[in-house]
Amino acid sequence: MKSTFEKKETEAVFKIALNNEEWEKELNVAYERNKKRYKVPGFRPGHAPRRFIERHYGAGVFFDAAVDNCINNAYIEKLAEHPELETFGSPDVSFDKPEEGDAFAFTMTVTLYPEVKLGAYKGIKLPKIEYNVSDADLTARIDADLHHASRLVKVEREAKDGDVTVIDYVGTVDGVEFEGGKAEGYELKLGSNTFIPGFEAGLVGVKEGEDRDVKVKFPDEYHAEELKGKDAVFHVTVKEVKAEEVPELNDEFVKDHTKYETVDEYKAGLKADLEKAAAERQRSERIDAAMKEICDASECNVPDKITRAEVDRMYREMEHNLSHYGISAEDYLKYNNSSPAQFRAERKDAAARNVKMRQIMRAIIDAEKIEVSDAEISAKLADENVRHSLEHEAHAHGGSVEEFAKSDILTEKFFDFIVANNEYTLDVKPEEEKAADKPAEKKTTAKKTTAAKTSTAQKTAAKPAAAKKPATKKTSTEKDAE
Repeated sequence: MKSTFEKKETEAVFKIALNNEEWEKELNVAYERNKKRYKVPGFRPGHAPRRFIERHYGAGVFFDAAVDNCINNAYIEKLAEHPELETFGSPDVSFDKPEEGDAFAFTMTVTLYPEVKLGAYKGIKLPKIEYNVSDADLTARIDADLHHASRLVKVEREAKDGDVTVIDYVGTVDGVEFEGGKAEGYELKLGSNTFIPGFEAGLVGVKEGEDRDVKVKFPDEYHAEELKGKDAVFHVTVKEVKAEEVPELNDEFVKDHTKYETVDEYKAGLKADLEKAAAERQRSERIDAAMKEICDASECNVPDKITRAEVDRMYREMEHNLSHYGISAEDYLKYNNSSPAQFRAERKDAAARNVKMRQIMRAIIDAEKIEVSDAEISAKLADENVRHSLEHEAHAHGGSVEEFAKSDILTEKFFDFIVANNEYTLDVKPEEEKAADKPAEKKTTAKKTTAAKTSTAQKTAAKPAAAKKPATKKTSTEKDAE
């Protein structure tokens, strides 16, 4: 078998040619593997000579099988000769006109994962990102818990903002009732801004048993075309006025509503939770900030084939997430005035950046020799909850539990390296950066702490690569997405 090899930036090209003897061997292999499928009069199944099967079914009866086998074998052989190649998916195959002395010729073009030219990834000066828990944060969290446990009690006084009124109402425009403008026993919290502007304010000061006409004007952008910008009157009968009764913070409340026994234990536990969330958020945002700078400073030309596969992965992920709610991706996109084609077009840039980020991560891991030991994998899998989660992931995506455990540990080590080796000290960005970032500007210091968000880098962290499979000329790009 004659062959040539050419490596380009994001693809490898193999030209293969078989002489008559080699091609005849491929046809014989195809015959031996498939002869039992063909029935020829006068012969038991599987015992008819090749020439009789070809005479009965046509000279090219074994051609396709021979081509598939030849391409698969050639692909495996050439990858073994070039272990340095990091290939993606199956090759694109085209058939060539054989030269004199050859019987069969073809070209395999294999997409390669893009190489990375790393920019600076250590010692980068970044905006200060710190999240600290204050006494005000703790008080706000306690207040939220108390209000969550509150109950509504009937009151004999005028309604004020924050109270809940139980009302019957009928709405009219020019003295005529309109569709959807009538209800009985409706519970409305004053100040919640859930009704037409002016309606809730018009009920401040009402008492139980009172009738009141509330005049409002429908917004010009109201959803009902016939009511846009119209003046309306709601005749309201107040059935009840209720106020929120917030429990007192004491040991009894703590025992009844939390996992703690005393107020001191409760406060200490809440503060620990808030500090953990603050630390996770700080780390996550620091990773995002560093990875953005590193990606912008690095070069990586992502092939369209890999970008399309990443978009498909993103689409499948959306399908999977929506399936938990019984919603199809098509219905969801249609509801949002979109379509699968529009989704793919809009995600193309993000998909290419995801792939670029993964390649950069791998390049830095290799450059810094970040490794995971067998002992670390064993320790991670010793946690039954972690093992169960990774088993589910391995089953869903293919691969072993150990591979996924190693990937998770490696990713966390990489993030630890990025955070430890860059500086988050800048109080103010340069003026030109501030101007460029102004529409999406965010504060990099904060007093209030919320639950940690998932970092972009974490979302795109590499999982174990699927094992390389023998090629077939019919395999589609999409099936090879990670």
